[in-house]
Amino acid sequence: MQSLGILENILDSFVAFFISNFMNPCNFVGICVKKIMGHKRVYIFRIIFVFNLFFCLLNYNAVHSKQLLSVKDWKAYSEGEAKNKACMVVSKPLKHEGNYTKRGDIFAIVTHLPGQEKWNEFSIVAGYNYKAGSNPDIQIGDLKLQLFTSGSRAWSFSVRDDLKIINAMKTSLKMKVIGTSSRGTITTDTYSLLGFSKAYQRINEECNKKNN
Repeated sequence: MQSLGILENILDSFVAFFISNFMNPCNFVGICVKKIMGHKRVYIFRIIFVFNLFFCLLNYNAVHSKQLLSVKDWKAYSEGEAKNKACMVVSKPLKHEGNYTKRGDIFAIVTHLPGQEKWNEFSIVAGYNYKAGSNPDIQIGDLKLQLFTSGSRAWSFSVRDDLKIINAMKTSLKMKVIGTSSRGTITTDTYSLLGFSKAYQRINEECNKKNN
């Protein structure tokens, strides 16, 4: 796996506790939340959460993970219990374009963390490290927004933007994410949104989200 820079340094202080308690990666998210939110480091929390979420996706067949639904081009998952529970919908792009020969796994993710009262977290796993300070463009129907980046991850700038993105995903057929790698390579990833609404509704039910 590619180096995650600052993320690796942050995770080092938690690794011993994680191993000694034989916790799976997704339950580890809950501990990160408590420690980091206590210091009001929300930005770093988001980086750590998505890192662990990605780890979960790569190991979703493990005994602690549960696939809730697979519908067309989207899948719904849940992980953990009580305050450590996470629900997410996940998809890979139907088409990814760019002048490159090698690239890691690519995902679009929407996540609920009910134990932390965090909902609708939209994120992208790019499969490469983004150019520092770059802002990928996301296009869904008539909606056009930019994301912020750290390492190989991208997120929306606000809760309001998360909601705009999800509402557009419910009513559109495709989503494009245009990013720039640390080497200056421009990539265009095209996602199908078929099945998103049903998968999203399923995680709302699983994580008891109100006002769906």
